[in-house]
Amino acid sequence: MNIAVFGTGYVGLVTAIGLADTGKNIVCIDKDAEKVRNISNGISPIYEPGLEALLLKNQERIRVTLDAENAVKEADVVIIAVGTPFDGNHIDLSYIRQAARAIGAATKGTEAFKTVVVKSTVVPETTMKVVRPIVLKASGKTEEEVGFCMNPEFLREGNAVEDFLNPDRIVLGVSSPRVEAIMREVYDGYPDADIIITNPTTAEMIKYTANALLALTISYSNEIARICERLPGVDSEEVFWGVIHDKRFSPITEGQRIMPKLSTYLRAGIGFGGSCFPKDVKALRAFSKDLKVDGKLLDGLLYVNETQLEHVFNMGLNHFTNGKIRRIAILGTAFKPHTDDIRESPGIKLAQMALERGYQVAVQDFVALENTKKHFGSRVQYFEDPLEAMQGANVTYVATIWPQYRKISDEDFERHLEEQAILVDTRSHFKDRAQKPWRFRIGVGEAAGQLAADYA
Repeated sequence: MNIAVFGTGYVGLVTAIGLADTGKNIVCIDKDAEKVRNISNGISPIYEPGLEALLLKNQERIRVTLDAENAVKEADVVIIAVGTPFDGNHIDLSYIRQAARAIGAATKGTEAFKTVVVKSTVVPETTMKVVRPIVLKASGKTEEEVGFCMNPEFLREGNAVEDFLNPDRIVLGVSSPRVEAIMREVYDGYPDADIIITNPTTAEMIKYTANALLALTISYSNEIARICERLPGVDSEEVFWGVIHDKRFSPITEGQRIMPKLSTYLRAGIGFGGSCFPKDVKALRAFSKDLKVDGKLLDGLLYVNETQLEHVFNMGLNHFTNGKIRRIAILGTAFKPHTDDIRESPGIKLAQMALERGYQVAVQDFVALENTKKHFGSRVQYFEDPLEAMQGANVTYVATIWPQYRKISDEDFERHLEEQAILVDTRSHFKDRAQKPWRFRIGVGEAAGQLAADYA
């Protein structure tokens, strides 16, 4: 089977390489000549654990080209995996439309049945009311000759290769039984995966609903955590631990309790970031308002997420009551570990807040420094070593839970933090060490008043 993939970004490249690993012949299409050259040479343009090794393994089955027309003509299936940025009001479908027009134009005059798959995250009805009419008009064909599918991705950055190679479910929103049969062949390399067949609009809604639910869980946790912070002796983690032992949450099967991974989202933190949750929830909220749906839940979860960042930022400032704050350090600018993606990154936003208040800012990350430099330029100082970054800082925020931070000893922290310095543990990364307790650690969602007396 020959498959063409429009776009070599995060979703497109992982999809292309993953399908090539199951024996499919893949042609990746991109407008960026440097990207095309790098991928052709086995160099991944994005940081994702295991991706470059998988690319090198499957190079014989992957071709990368600037020539969309010939790539589409030769393909049985064409996957659209281009960006859908949020423009402040709605998602921008201009790249989707461009890809659909190119596919339609290239399909004109061909004889073989072609399946057009939307992999990009788009609002409901986009596949059938935007992509379908554009492709059919540009190609001059009917749905007897071109089929359509919405196939949402469920990839976690930092775990994308594992998620693609071992999917928990594959959702296929198909326009006909013929398309279903073709798409089952596309994914025949994953015989153990649950395949969910729907119409395209339902598949689009599944993607948005899944992301909104996860985002809601995070914001709910942070709002509960704020309440716990006002109560002496109450730790939000203990509260959530008591909640998730409800059998409706964590059922007991054959005497063993099953703790769902969703329970890990019930934990205080700094809020969600990245390329998906913020954009997708905002897009769903806008779509909901366009449909005149009367609801405030999406507004609320976005409000909590936006204000949580400032809440956590102020935790560091408010506890530093002895002396003037001059310098702030941010450990982690990737929005999550094992990626170099800084889109909507809490660490980036904390650094921006510090700059706006006139503080000197030092930032550190293990793989995202280059992207961070593109964002801030010379306005901040950059460090590869976290201990060097926090040297001389009055407040240090641990914004990304890189596992390498766990290797820093208590003694190293003590040596590199000034006497009156504060370390804000935004994601409970050092919670187990707090039992000592550390004189300099503040944990989000933890009991009120523990450090205030030390600096009064």
